[in-house]
Amino acid sequence: MRSHLSALLVVTMLVTFAVAGAAILLARLPAIERATQAELQAHVEQLAGRLELLLGTAQNRLELLDTLARDAPAGQAERLLDEGLRAGLPLDAVYRLSADGRVLAAGLGGEWLRRRHELIGSDLSANALFQAVRRGPAVVWSGRHMSLRGGGRVAALAVRDAAGQVLVAEVSPAVLLQAVRVAAGRRAATLWVVDRNGDVIVDTGGGREQGPLNIRAWPLMQARLQGRAAEPIFRHEGRTYHAAVAHSAVLGWDFVGQAPTGWANPRVRQLVSYMVSSLAGCLLVGLLMAPFWAQRLTRPLQRIVRRAERTTRGEPVSGDWPRGHVAEFNRLAGDLQSMAEALQERERKFLAIFNASPVPMSVTDAANAYRLLDVNEAWCRELRSSRDQVLGRTATEIGLWTEAQRSALLGRMQGQRASAETVLLRGDGEPMQAQVSAQRVALASQDLVIWAIMDIGPQRRIEQQLREMNQQLGERVAQRTEALAAANAELSATVEQLRTAQDELVRAEKMAALGGLVAGVAHELNTPLGNGVMAVSAMAEAGRSLRAAQAGGLRRSVLLRTLEQVEQATDIAGRNLRRAAHLVHSFKQVAVDQTSAQRRSFELGDVVREMVASLTPSFARTPYRIDVQVPACGLLLDSYPGALGQALGNLVQNAVQHGFEGRAHGTVRITGGRSDGPGEDGRIWLRVADDGCGIAAAQQDRLFEPFMTARLGKGGIGLGLHISQAAVENLLGGSLKLCSAPGEGACFEMRLPPRAP
Repeated sequence: MRSHLSALLVVTMLVTFAVAGAAILLARLPAIERATQAELQAHVEQLAGRLELLLGTAQNRLELLDTLARDAPAGQAERLLDEGLRAGLPLDAVYRLSADGRVLAAGLGGEWLRRRHELIGSDLSANALFQAVRRGPAVVWSGRHMSLRGGGRVAALAVRDAAGQVLVAEVSPAVLLQAVRVAAGRRAATLWVVDRNGDVIVDTGGGREQGPLNIRAWPLMQARLQGRAAEPIFRHEGRTYHAAVAHSAVLGWDFVGQAPTGWANPRVRQLVSYMVSSLAGCLLVGLLMAPFWAQRLTRPLQRIVRRAERTTRGEPVSGDWPRGHVAEFNRLAGDLQSMAEALQERERKFLAIFNASPVPMSVTDAANAYRLLDVNEAWCRELRSSRDQVLGRTATEIGLWTEAQRSALLGRMQGQRASAETVLLRGDGEPMQAQVSAQRVALASQDLVIWAIMDIGPQRRIEQQLREMNQQLGERVAQRTEALAAANAELSATVEQLRTAQDELVRAEKMAALGGLVAGVAHELNTPLGNGVMAVSAMAEAGRSLRAAQAGGLRRSVLLRTLEQVEQATDIAGRNLRRAAHLVHSFKQVAVDQTSAQRRSFELGDVVREMVASLTPSFARTPYRIDVQVPACGLLLDSYPGALGQALGNLVQNAVQHGFEGRAHGTVRITGGRSDGPGEDGRIWLRVADDGCGIAAAQQDRLFEPFMTARLGKGGIGLGLHISQAAVENLLGGSLKLCSAPGEGACFEMRLPPRAP
């Protein structure tokens, strides 16, 4: 933890300094850039003024030479011009031109003194400088003059006198560069001198751009020409520079100063170097101070950790836990002390519960040959051994069981549990039939196995006695079963005779009496089934009484009375089952057409009208009527007409039996149509509505459950709506919903897909 705290302190300090340094950089860098721009602009303006003074001296001297040489003879004029080259600003050559542009005299130096005659009489009338001074001002500076001595480009000054003659002086690029450097002083910024055509005639940054570069079209020059403020930043050869422009009206030249931006700016690099040096110094100080500070902070925590380790090992400790100067550590020590006391209290409770358990239990160390670590008092009593004799020893060493028994039990362990029956030896050598259970518990420092032992010897003896009694009872049941089988055979023969009679009745009556027969069968079926259920319940009660008597010892009188009750119940059940079988067989034969699952295409109106026609006889002698409002065509279904007719018939019968009960009139209205709304997929709906008494809200939630009826014992068995819902949802692929309120009738709505699944 001391290392983590030291690192945290160092990182915190570095992050703080980094944030502060970044803030300083963000605040200072724009100021540095602005100062650089302002100083550059001032420097360029000062340079323009100095160079005007410097070159103005040469201009004045040239005008004086023009005055002296104007009236002098040719030879004397040339000497004056030669002397003028060596006084003031060094000039390469001086020419006196006539008004028509011919060289009248030339002041030269070096080897050109011997070649003076080659230049006298040269025609410079087409020279751009001569043309400019003839048509424009009397004094013109140019940076693009072509020298007569070698044809190279040089700077030149032209002065026109009152007689129209022109004095031209040539200045070499090296001389002009030296003059610019003298005017610039010690300033390190790069300077360009740009003539009125935009050509760079002087480059103090090494001369690379001198001559080939023209910047007239650059935004900073266009801004100057248009009288706008120049852009302070420009890019050249992939680098960004501060720019400052000053114009000399005397020379007609522009002076462009450059200073690097960003990291190339020396001031920026100097500021960053100061920040990095400060960061390194802070890091060094932090590395020296952090370990001492971290050690002082963690010393109380180390004492708390040592006390916690002693408590965890179970060593006896007394007094309060150590405290220090840090409030959080003091609270931690207090909480750990409370937790240790709570753990000790919990351990005492565990030991009390462990020893109070009535089940013999022991704890062994799986990593140390399963040696016993603790046993409870029930274990000592049941296995007749003391704790002092067994603790620290294995169960094999104390003779409880063999090593093979333990290995076999652990081999059957599934996950962390195992259970098996085995024979153990008590401390006095008496064998014990026991159920042994093992539970493995993996702790942080130990792998424990908890054993539980139950003496199952008495239970096994009782089970043996029960098996013997069950065998005797099985023999008696077998005898009674044979008698029941004979009775069932007679019943089957009778049922077969009834089935034959029912077939003949169905063929004779056909569909004309289907409704009445179904109602009669349902009514008649309820009574025998109820009697049969009562008889079976009596038999079940007799069986439970016999089993209860068996637990306390079976007596002959009880057995004879039970057999007599079984005989009576069997007789009742047999008679009622034979009657129920007869009724069920009759109902099955009558309903065979409706339960057929033949699929075909049909119009809904046809099936509805056919079903209503079959139900009409049932309503002939009643005050009730059926109103059908289903289109004859347009509702074509590819489905099961038998299931649909069965569901429709059940709904109509349900309305008559339940909705119109006790009423002198009633109408069942059957309507149908197609749903064209979104998500309906062209489903067809069929509603069966009555104006009867309605259905109570408490019964609506359970109405479709099987055997749910309000006419129990009055001929209703509660299967009609359940069968209808099953047919509509499972076979037809639709849904059956109810809408009803007491006193307002009931409405059942089917929604069917045009094509059944």
